[in-house]
Amino acid sequence: ARAMSVTHLSPTLRAPVVAQLTRPNGKRATRRVLCRAADTQATTTTAPETKEMRESREILDSFFVGKSLAETLLERAGSVFTDALSEVSRFDADNREQIRAFQDEVLSKAREESQRGKRKDDGMR
Repeated sequence: ARAMSVTHLSPTLRAPVVAQLTRPNGKRATRRVLCRAADTQATTTTAPETKEMRESREILDSFFVGKSLAETLLERAGSVFTDALSEVSRFDADNREQIRAFQDEVLSKAREESQRGKRKDDGMR
């Protein structure tokens, strides 16, 4: 079996780790991992950070900043939309109340005029 070294970022150590993996002689490299972290044959050592690893980490950090930005913008847009909808509803309720008060005032004046007209008619007879 030939040994193959693989470098990956350890989520617990937050540092690059080099793992020595073994594969059968003469076989082409496949995408499946032939030894897992629990295997006793796998050896891990901390490797110095390379330029590619720094760039990869910067890209990953940029992704998370962008994701957080998008989530924050969506939250704020949602609250602004909710506030605007609340204001529109409040305006509508106030407007309806003013219309109702105006109608009541008009009907009240009409009743008063009607009562005055009836009294004049009753006084003439």
